[in-house]
Amino acid sequence: MNGQKGMTMVEMLVAIAVTGIIVVFLGTAIYQMTTVTGYGNGRLTALHELQNAAYWVNYDGQQATAASVSGGLLLTASDNSVISYSLVGSELRRTAGGNQMTVARNITSAVFSVNDRLITMSLKSSPQYREDVSQNGTYRVALRPAGGG
Repeated sequence: MNGQKGMTMVEMLVAIAVTGIIVVFLGTAIYQMTTVTGYGNGRLTALHELQNAAYWVNYDGQQATAASVSGGLLLTASDNSVISYSLVGSELRRTAGGNQMTVARNITSAVFSVNDRLITMSLKSSPQYREDVSQNGTYRVALRPAGGG
């Protein structure tokens, strides 16, 4: 039997166990990378939607002379034109001069309030493809000074 070469049963079991441990670690690492990447992308998408909505409300709000809340946000510009924001399904829509555009998607709630010359907007964004991700944002915008300057 001294002339035969090969592996003993113990060596074979050790090799299989080491290979199994390596495969488990690699599988866990790949799963974590895809899960964390998807979660991060979902958070970035939700945050981007909130920032886009905040940009437009800030842009219009700083030029408006009056604001009111009626099923959404109504802003009156110095030329008496009206700009409105409303939540339609999961889209925050801006309507100005008869033109409508979507400023944010995946919005699950939008609450507007006006106190004196300060607009407060609270939004929640939840991407549809990531049920475990949501972002909240509260934004305040001061209206144009009463003198129009």
